[in-house]
This record gives sequence, C-alpha cells and structure tokens, in this order.
Amino acid sequence: MSKKIAIGLTGSFGSGKSTALKIFKKLGYKTYSADEQVDKLYEDEKIQKEIKKIAPKAFSKKETGNYILEKQKLREIVFSDRNKLKKIEALIHPIIKMQCLSLIKSSNKKIVFEIPILINSGIEKHFTKIITIESRKELRQKRIIKRYKQKISIEDFLKIDKSQSTQSERESISNIIVNNNGTISEFKKIITSLAN
Repeated sequence: MSKKIAIGLTGSFGSGKSTALKIFKKLGYKTYSADEQVDKLYEDEKIQKEIKKIAPKAFSKKETGNYILEKQKLREIVFSDRNKLKKIEALIHPIIKMQCLSLIKSSNKKIVFEIPILINSGIEKHFTKIITIESRKELRQKRIIKRYKQKISIEDFLKIDKSQSTQSERESISNIIVNNNGTISEFKKIITSLAN
C-alpha cells in the first residue's frame, strides 16, 4: 500500500490551481476540485431552495414555469453583497469540508484537493502539506478573461479577487509557495517536481 498523502492546493483567483490539479492527475494522483463540487451542489434542489431565499434574483423563470438558477447572476449578486456571499458560503462550505475530510479519511492513495478558500476552514490541519500558487494580478486577470470568455468581466474579476483571502494569509498556512509567472512548461516542471 502506498503512503497516504493528502495535498491541499490553494492560491489566488486565476493563479493556475486547475492546471496544477490536471498535472497531478496525469502523474497518478486522485484529485478533488472544490469548484467542480460547488457546481454540482448548485444543481441540487434542496441547495437551490436555500439559495433562492438568499438571492431570489439569481433565478429566472422558464417558459415551463420552472425557475432555473443562473450562476452568472448569482456570481454578480454575491460578489457585490458581502452579506449574501457569507450566507452562501455558510451553506456550501460545510458540505465541501465534510466531503474533503471523508476523502482524506477513506483514501489510501495520493490525493490532491484544489480548494481556493482554506483559511480558517479547519481542513488545513488534515493535509500532509499545503501548496499555494501565486501569480501576478495582471497575468491572473488575462487568464480568467480568456478562460471564461465573456462570462466574467474585469470588474467581476476584481470583485472576486478582493473577496478571497490575501496572499499573506494563504502563505501563512502553506508549506510550499509556487510563483506561476512563467511559461506553462516551466509551471509543469515545478508541479511535477513537487509530485515526486
């Protein structure tokens, strides 16, 4: 049985966490993406009912009479209203935490968790090590605009970026800090060296 390794992967918005996760996966690690899990939770009827209480304007009525959650609208609402953001986080974060702890406990393999918000989550102490990926703001902004096409504006990027933990906060809980300001090949080499 291989040594049990649980790596926490965090970093600023657009720093390259998702790319790092894909590299770890190719190298044989089991992976967990909090963003992907949050998207799945947004499809859950019970979660949608709770979100509707917090941000009813995030829903639009279809011709069938059903209401559908517009993730873009929700993003705009919560990142413009810190109170609503905290309520959504209070709804979603405990589930993400429970999923992570369950996986750490049950997995006997090497596993990497991509979790943007680790500060004060209580999860950080359960990882073998925490890697923080940082990158210059202008680079991150370009990546996000390219990745999300027209779905996230520069204004949206700045609001989301401001809502997250600071670089010093992230680095305070990290064992390794990676600066992703170079080429993709350079980044791959760094992540590969950390995975071995």
